[in-house]
Amino acid sequence: MLSAQHAARVSTGEALRPAEPGERIGIVAGGGTLPALVAREAERLGWRPFIVAIADGRQASWGDWECISLHWGQTGDVFGHLRRRGIRTLIFAGTISVRPDYRSIWPSWQTLRMLPELFVMTQGGDDSLLRAVAGAFERRGFSVVGVQAIAPTLLLPRGDLTGSDRWPRHREAIQRAERAAMQLGLLDIGQAVVASADRVIAMEGIEGTRETLLRVAELRKRGRIGKAETCVLFKAFKPQQDSRFDLPSIGVETIAQAEEAGLVGIAMSAERSLVIEPQKVAEAAARAGLFVLGLDQETGDAA
Repeated sequence: MLSAQHAARVSTGEALRPAEPGERIGIVAGGGTLPALVAREAERLGWRPFIVAIADGRQASWGDWECISLHWGQTGDVFGHLRRRGIRTLIFAGTISVRPDYRSIWPSWQTLRMLPELFVMTQGGDDSLLRAVAGAFERRGFSVVGVQAIAPTLLLPRGDLTGSDRWPRHREAIQRAERAAMQLGLLDIGQAVVASADRVIAMEGIEGTRETLLRVAELRKRGRIGKAETCVLFKAFKPQQDSRFDLPSIGVETIAQAEEAGLVGIAMSAERSLVIEPQKVAEAAARAGLFVLGLDQETGDAA
């Protein structure tokens, strides 16, 4: 079950509400369960969601809400779709597993007009890309907010989500993983690091957290990680990161992957990381014997 600290957040979290009931909000939706969670929460708050499905999100079913599905060649059309519906507030949510390659697509007229801007956007790492995308919307009069503006209860507070006291015995491993994750973030490479008290085991690149954990599981099977070597995963908010996009996040699947990799726990930046379906994650972590820890990134404090 959830810790008392997280339960308190669920009851008191403040969220962004519409100026009047039924105001439209746009959700640019990638893959995973997060976009639908955000849409349902927005609806509960009085917003009327409009889904713009892109990339991985085009494979999902959006029958509960008005939706358009855009391939990369149509991305320049999004502004017209939003304006026609009177939408001024936007949220980006969900995973995008393949970056757009605007040099090899057949663009719509609106996308063609934007190609010079789009080519600049897609240079650099994920953080610079997302900031550039936000800037493109803001220059056209839209307000871009983070997932946590609508669903603040998904933010991980300080302390163990499950309320256990297992994590202090693994403090050295957590600290090593955190230091490495911060350096990784400064380079805009990734967010996640697996480490033990003695060494860094794996660092996330463009493959993502899931494949990083699969690699750790394979290393353990091959004996490259000793049976007695306890390891943790740390996912860090990048020092230069825009807090509206791509916050470190975990879900039930991450717990299963961490268990398969033989980890003892997961730590993340408190108040700057998302837990998708916190109750289910807490229950899965408790069953697996894993801690899920929120640490203050400035002080390293979990209390």
